[in-house]
Amino acid sequence: MIWARAYSLPVLFVVLTDFLRYISHIVFPEHCPACGRLAVPFCEECLCNASRDILPPVCINCGGKCYGSCCDAPVPCYAAAPHDGDARLFVLALKYGNVKSLGSAMGRRMGEIFPKVCADFLVPLPLHKDSKRAFNQTELIAEGISDVCGLPVGKSFLVWNGISERQTAKCGMERMALPLDSFVASPKISGKKVILVDDVFTTGGTARAAIYAMRKVGADVCAVFVWTKRMKQIENPAAWYDDEDEILL
Repeated sequence: MIWARAYSLPVLFVVLTDFLRYISHIVFPEHCPACGRLAVPFCEECLCNASRDILPPVCINCGGKCYGSCCDAPVPCYAAAPHDGDARLFVLALKYGNVKSLGSAMGRRMGEIFPKVCADFLVPLPLHKDSKRAFNQTELIAEGISDVCGLPVGKSFLVWNGISERQTAKCGMERMALPLDSFVASPKISGKKVILVDDVFTTGGTARAAIYAMRKVGADVCAVFVWTKRMKQIENPAAWYDDEDEILL
């Protein structure tokens, strides 16, 4: 009776709800990053909803719309969604929540919604040598894309040359200033058409360095495929949307 009087019914309800949620996550540790559904790593519906508004392609080199000859060496970058909301939650669950099954699922979704690009290989960005992650999430995404388009994944065609720090430890300007010789590409892709695959496009510095390395060995980089793109960065916002009122920051 003393215990019952010490707590009001609303407080007891909150305590019991939190306790049941805690027990549920012990019994069913997996849950959808978007809706929280238990006992599943993700919901297909949530994944599709997160990527329902594919962004218009932009050129990696100049940041302008890639609907023609935007610059001397245009490379279109396709992003499934802005790096926000549920799309961002899926990336975080994949990279930091160790939900590996999300990688191939996100890749398959990208393969379904991105245009068909004529190429010989998918080349994922390599995991940085200083990374503590047990797997390369970009390779998983590339494998998912491969399941849809049938292109082989070149996992060893691009490596860090060992002079750069991890990108997650850098600010925007430092990412922009990533040295062009940060990667080494394999001569095996000489004369081949390739698609570069990454999870998140931030400033484009990493992609440009990777493209530079592959071009040095004679590869033709046809496109860059990413899951999300950060919209608040140093570039021309008008390059993304016809209506500036629709710009996402």
